[in-house]
Amino acid sequence: MWFKKMISAGMVLSVLLLPTNTLDAERSVPAEPLPKIVNTAEAPMKSDPNALLILQTHHQGRAAYTGSFTMVADNGTLADIIIENHSNHPMYMNLYVDDYSEPIETTISKNNEKTVNLLALQDTSVKVYIYSRIGHEMDLSIRAEQFR
Repeated sequence: MWFKKMISAGMVLSVLLLPTNTLDAERSVPAEPLPKIVNTAEAPMKSDPNALLILQTHHQGRAAYTGSFTMVADNGTLADIIIENHSNHPMYMNLYVDDYSEPIETTISKNNEKTVNLLALQDTSVKVYIYSRIGHEMDLSIRAEQFR
């Protein structure tokens, strides 16, 4: 009985003593698909230079989608925000670049995809707000990438 308690206590302590940043890194880093290479002698494997700002997200319901990210200058100056509207109604997007700017407004047509390009020469915070003007059911996918 005493031996089982000691083993249990040891297991609990070993989990508690793991560095928390290792656990957080495993949860927050998405698994990247490997590039398809026909002949490895002809094409060396390269890491993807793009930085994911918004992971592929699927949003459904009547509530608006809100998201935000920061473009870091070291990751490049260009970014694409790709929105796919899967519903039968238009959606509208307000894009706020830094806190003091006027929103960039655009329409995403029904059953259509739209790519919004951004250029930022310094670290820039971006907020995304996508909504239906008359409360239609929303069904959309969104992702954002930053690149050089």
